[in-house]
Amino acid sequence: MSETSNNNNTEAFDTPGRVLRTEREKQGLSSQEIAKRTHLDIKIVESIEQDSDEGMPAATYVRGYLRSYAKIVGVDPDHIITLYNSDSPQPPPEILPEVKQPSQVSSSDKPVKAFTYLITLGLVLLLLIWYQSNFVVETSSMNEPANYNSQTTINGVDITYDIINHPDSWQSPKNIPEVESPSPTTDKHDDTLELQSDNGEQTLGILPIEGIDNKSPSSNTGSGPDKIDLEVKRDSWIEINDANDKKLFHDLALGGETYSIHGTAPFSVLFGFSPGVTIKFNGKAFNHSRYSNNGIARFKLPE
Repeated sequence: MSETSNNNNTEAFDTPGRVLRTEREKQGLSSQEIAKRTHLDIKIVESIEQDSDEGMPAATYVRGYLRSYAKIVGVDPDHIITLYNSDSPQPPPEILPEVKQPSQVSSSDKPVKAFTYLITLGLVLLLLIWYQSNFVVETSSMNEPANYNSQTTINGVDITYDIINHPDSWQSPKNIPEVESPSPTTDKHDDTLELQSDNGEQTLGILPIEGIDNKSPSSNTGSGPDKIDLEVKRDSWIEINDANDKKLFHDLALGGETYSIHGTAPFSVLFGFSPGVTIKFNGKAFNHSRYSNNGIARFKLPE
């Protein structure tokens, strides 16, 4: 009875290191031989025999060392592992993080639908803008009259001109009343030009047309003590005002013409095409090229 209790007490105090060391000593093996045969460091072998955790790796590796040691000395490896597990705290259960699978975005989601609608709306607006800029013609530009006044600004100067649309091809006159031959008894007038054929049967009377002024701008205009002489080589718009801001000359000067303007100095002068005009003030030539900017000259006489 006492012998059985002693054996149970001995097994109760058995540890993996004590059992392995006891078996090694029984077989006359040294710690160096065990380290060499298990390919372990001598310090690890000593820590195993002393049941010490100092310098030991993780429990998984220690269990492998114990199995190798037990096989060399002829001890049941499972018994050694059972002793080791009873003395060593069980490792906590491995906690795996919960991994949530990413949800796949589908075309039925509201954000995707909204983004698709915005892109479609933007493309439609761009298409409308392109269509209006290339194909839509304003009706107001098609209904403009043939003759209208337009204003053009040149360096702050407004020049008004008429635009006349001429037909592309010549057209014969229509609805012209026939000219009847005057009777032989028609009295001759001083202002009638008569053409008579050789046989004296027909006479065509042509009367001068009154009320039509076909004269070009006057070559001698204004009155005053001062005088400006213009020689126009090429067509140019010209404006000349006197000291009282009276318009002495506001017209298109034709190339090849000369003009004399009388008035009271100082004069305000504007040339729409300054290279085409030369000027004299009170008989002296005046160089206006230094006042020219992009072909337009504005200056005063005298300076």
